[in-house]
Amino acid sequence: MPDQHVAFFESLPVLFMGVPDKQGWPWAIVAFDAPGELCEVSPNEMVIRKTPPLAKLLDLEIDPGTKLGLLGLDMSSRRRNRLNGTVLSHDERGLRLSVDQSFGNCPQYIQQREVDWQSGTALVPRSRRVAITSSLSQRLLAQADTFFIATRAADLDAASHNGVDVSHRGGRPGFLHLNSDGSLSFPDFAGNRFFNTLGNIEQDERVSLLIPDFTSGEVLVLKGRARVDWNPQRAALIEGAERIVDVVPEQTLHVRDALPAQARLIELSPSLAQTGEWPRPTARPQGFRRLRVTRKIKESASITSFYLAPLSSDDAGIAPYRAGQSLTLRLSSTPSQPLTSGSIPVMRSYSLSQSWHDELADYRVSVRRDPQGVASRLLHDELLVGDVIETLPPTGDFTLQAASASIVLLSSGVGITPMIAMLEERIRQVTAGDTEPHEVFFVHVARDGAEQAFADQLAAWARKHAWLHLHIAHSRPSANPAATTHHHSRGRLALSPLMHWLPDMAHSHVYLCGSEGFMRAQYAALMALGLPREHLHHEFFGRGSLESETPSADDGPSRHALPAHTEITFMPRARRGQPIQPTAATVADWVPQKGTLLELAEQAGLATLSSCRSGRCGSCALRLMSGKVQYPVTPQAAIAQGEVLMCCAYPANEDPIVISVSG
Repeated sequence: MPDQHVAFFESLPVLFMGVPDKQGWPWAIVAFDAPGELCEVSPNEMVIRKTPPLAKLLDLEIDPGTKLGLLGLDMSSRRRNRLNGTVLSHDERGLRLSVDQSFGNCPQYIQQREVDWQSGTALVPRSRRVAITSSLSQRLLAQADTFFIATRAADLDAASHNGVDVSHRGGRPGFLHLNSDGSLSFPDFAGNRFFNTLGNIEQDERVSLLIPDFTSGEVLVLKGRARVDWNPQRAALIEGAERIVDVVPEQTLHVRDALPAQARLIELSPSLAQTGEWPRPTARPQGFRRLRVTRKIKESASITSFYLAPLSSDDAGIAPYRAGQSLTLRLSSTPSQPLTSGSIPVMRSYSLSQSWHDELADYRVSVRRDPQGVASRLLHDELLVGDVIETLPPTGDFTLQAASASIVLLSSGVGITPMIAMLEERIRQVTAGDTEPHEVFFVHVARDGAEQAFADQLAAWARKHAWLHLHIAHSRPSANPAATTHHHSRGRLALSPLMHWLPDMAHSHVYLCGSEGFMRAQYAALMALGLPREHLHHEFFGRGSLESETPSADDGPSRHALPAHTEITFMPRARRGQPIQPTAATVADWVPQKGTLLELAEQAGLATLSSCRSGRCGSCALRLMSGKVQYPVTPQAAIAQGEVLMCCAYPANEDPIVISVSG
């Protein structure tokens, strides 16, 4: 260390430390004493004369060879220095370590405080386990303008660059945000760009947080697993943030008398003027939440149901939804590992396949495995019970309407999933006396018995409810009797032979979901049978409109209507008070072969948020800074002024387009 570092550390009454436990989990703790009494320092070694009280409480054995991360922090002057070292000895004289690295940090985000560290030297910390969602934890999180995070490299070997780090984080009170699923999130503001903390998290997700209350002397100490969310759209939620870091707590301790009490806040950091606060909660959560896979149930040869529940019993539970709505999942390419800066998250929407009720403890999505589908193969082949995935709140307009007449639920293949939820919702309504038992005709087409999902459940419901009528068709039934389940017809489904069985179409409502070809054919048949167009409710994932028998040139983007090429600039958001640096932008040359603007962004390596990819959900909307776009197929989602819906937008002409990638 240079002489100024030696003098600085020797003068300090406090050191924040990152210390690994027996399992290698890094813990953030603190040691303090009277000024000039805590440390004895030379350029190559340091002796910490007092063992940190939290080390005893957490049963941390700081043996020779242990890698340590230290942060020297003078809150009154906002000066801080980092040190990484290796323990040489630990005895009655103190903790002696060699200096591997020492470097300074800027004073940004440090709140100026006056703390009498000597007054706390006689304190004996007392701890108890608490839930992160408890009122006590929420109180401490709401007032916290400072916390310390311990991280580690993938290896803790002799190499000087492999070790443990402890870092200071500061922001406006409450910047360490408690999410509805019991996880924590904090913004990563512009800083030194050393990436000590974030680089470690990318290698090893294990972290510990020390969250102090300098007024009462109590702290929260938690260990958990962290992930860096590099998506600029999410960072845009809070002014000044360049990234968001999420932490899922696994253990939380409330410790009394961990610090001296009655510290005096002199001034919040001037750097906070460049930062904002988390958006106020809305009646309906808008962000991602983490859910744990509790069950995987095989419903047919190709369809599996995934049950997704809150991480803990302290969570707020699952959000209410309507039968027919869908759940957007965000997946890592390796479900057991967090998303990294080098990976683009895979996002897909799947229909919820059970109805909501007050006692429901989990969501259920039932997904068909597509041999060519990235997301479905991740879910079927790699996602395990116990894994955690991220979801957006349920959305969608394809929902069961109030009953006033008979209804027909008409589906094929995996299109059965919203229909099962709708049927279950109607059964609950009738059972509770909330609606009249109008007749329900459930018509479904599966390839064969092996591909027929929910066959037993449907049969049980039909036996129990006289107003429920089933017709199951197998388009290509198996010759193997063991693979055959009960069905009513074979081959392609034709509605006209069923007219004696179906209700009067002129006074019925039909809900339609399935493959594109199936839906187009059934739409034509329903119209021919006299179904009023306004009585048809459907969810269509194909190209163009449902009304056309096959996609025509008018249904999709015509190359004659598109420009030959357009320069597209994807511009990051500038930090407050600073100009956008042109070199930070991503410039791509669009040609018709590159598809939509969303596909162009993905080809350019940008992790742009998206879900349905068909203009229904609106999650891919970004800010259109300049230029004009067109939508050859009108999207269902509303488009705000000054926004572009990336998944179905194309350049309108050859004039350059600039899009803000932070929304």
